[in-house]
Amino acid sequence: MSGGLYLHALRTATPRQLRGRALAPLRRRRFPARPRPPFRAPTEPVELWRSAAFASQPLAGRGEERLRSFHSHYGEDVLTAARAGDPAAALVAARGWIAGNLPLPGDAWHPYPTSTRVANWIAAAALVPELAGDDVLESLWRQLLHLAENVEEDILGNHLIRNARALMLGGLAFGDPGLARRGRELVRREVAEQVLRDGGHYERSPVYHLVVLRDLLEIHALAAAAVPAPVLEAMRHFASALARPDGAPALFNDGGLELAPELELPRAVDGLAVFPDTGYAVLRRGPLWLAFDCGAPSPPYLPAHAHADALSFQLWWRGRPVVVDPGTYTYEPGAVRDWFRGTEAHATVALDGHDQFRLWGAFRSGPLPRVQLLEATAGRLRAAVEWPRARHVRTIDIGNGDVTVTDELEGTGEHEVVSSLPLGGDGQGIRASGPLGASAESRWVSERFFERAPGSALVQRGRLQLPATIGWTIRLQ
Repeated sequence: MSGGLYLHALRTATPRQLRGRALAPLRRRRFPARPRPPFRAPTEPVELWRSAAFASQPLAGRGEERLRSFHSHYGEDVLTAARAGDPAAALVAARGWIAGNLPLPGDAWHPYPTSTRVANWIAAAALVPELAGDDVLESLWRQLLHLAENVEEDILGNHLIRNARALMLGGLAFGDPGLARRGRELVRREVAEQVLRDGGHYERSPVYHLVVLRDLLEIHALAAAAVPAPVLEAMRHFASALARPDGAPALFNDGGLELAPELELPRAVDGLAVFPDTGYAVLRRGPLWLAFDCGAPSPPYLPAHAHADALSFQLWWRGRPVVVDPGTYTYEPGAVRDWFRGTEAHATVALDGHDQFRLWGAFRSGPLPRVQLLEATAGRLRAAVEWPRARHVRTIDIGNGDVTVTDELEGTGEHEVVSSLPLGGDGQGIRASGPLGASAESRWVSERFFERAPGSALVQRGRLQLPATIGWTIRLQ
């Protein structure tokens, strides 16, 4: 990897991230122990814990990817048994984890799975008090102490919200004001940064937005003052707007549908919803639903879940997908991860075989492009993304029975141009405009991790002298 990319990563990282990355290797080896206080499971979020929001959705397929390893340590089996009213099964699952996972560095004691497991075990103990035996509580207390030493300042984002949730729950359950206070302070600090003014989460993933919203709803149930009610209302509004006609979140940026908790959201109303800070515009008009990615891919210091998909869009008509997002499929670094994150996989335009920004590793990216929303009305959406040697301006005109996409490619010289429309159907009624023409290509679509289905895309591909204009006309039938 070039030194320029590492220099970019250092320049964009926050001081907290740099300090956290320097200290994490030492802290992950710390497993402090001190006398365990009495335990009393909080009961305020019990109805939430019983709801569909906490139903377990296992990962599909097979394999030993790290995401699967993380999930195996989430303690969802313990909570699932407790939700079913089976204390014996919950106890067997918790004791099985304890016996198989001594306090050692690794995925089992990584702060994110630890945060998730701590919260799930406490929730389970509130539902079935028989779970709270001395051996389980001793392990739970030690997990909390290890987490307190390993708050993920090196990662930031949704991980810190998950850490804060566990510290608050654990601090209240064990009557430890220091842990509870630290959790509240983290929540206060991170909500102010992570939840943007329009209600979207700053990682720009509708799936992770729901994950964070669920954690904040749980925190709100514990201590209403910890998360301002207007913040939760704005987040609910964003989640409702970014829900597809089938109720699932639009798959912009990273995320699989099985990661998205099922939350009670307000009914999305017809019309145009614009989220200028998060960078999405969504139009609902009768049988039409269109979502447009017209903003920054992520914070510059946290591109872990960003896809190079600026100006891409998703389109549904009469409850069926017409133009789709390819999804994510995997978090393992390599060609497959890069393809699903890459520009050419999405419903936008790629130039010269490059992505809109450099993808490297599983969760890193080079300098991010400037993306600007230029116009947003019920009949027209217009935005621009700037490349190093060109500028792409996309206009989407929405009529009563058609959608017209116009791509103005500004710049000079000859460039290789690829414009893709990943299809949710057969592509009937879609035609290309401009000098390139279009052909069908085989593509993959992955709405859940480790599952991918064969699909197709209409693609305009060829060399053009810039400036040039191409586009699509989609007749809705």
